[in-house]
Amino acid sequence: MACDGHIAAREINEVKLMDKKASFFDAIDLSNELSQLIVEFKNKGTKVIEELFQTLKDNKLNTIEELLILEVALRIMNADEKHDENEINFIHFLRSKLELHDETINDRFGELDILHTNEYTKNVMKKGMASEFVASVALPELKELEDIVLTE
Repeated sequence: MACDGHIAAREINEVKLMDKKASFFDAIDLSNELSQLIVEFKNKGTKVIEELFQTLKDNKLNTIEELLILEVALRIMNADEKHDENEINFIHFLRSKLELHDETINDRFGELDILHTNEYTKNVMKKGMASEFVASVALPELKELEDIVLTE
């Protein structure tokens, strides 16, 4: 939500909707998770994003878990109906850390140009691109993050 430098109300509402209607976050207290994330952003800045990518790379997830991670990211990204360059880069880096085959992604979501899973495009990740992306991320002001309320 934050990698484009702004958190849209629609993005927050999408997270709330997933929290209430989907089973994605059944075992997670989203308000608590967000509070912890805000503290991490205060202490580490964009390093949190690098750690996220590393966590995904280090953990062995099954296909369903990887599809869920991708779905959540895509739903939040599409919630405000805008695709900022940093959001697109985030999705590409996220995709690069998942072991999903393009066919599996296409079966679940259809061919999405943003994921470069169709026959006309390729997603090439070069060494060092993640740190370049992280350095370019414009996070929102911490006050904007602190004002987010996920539970009512």
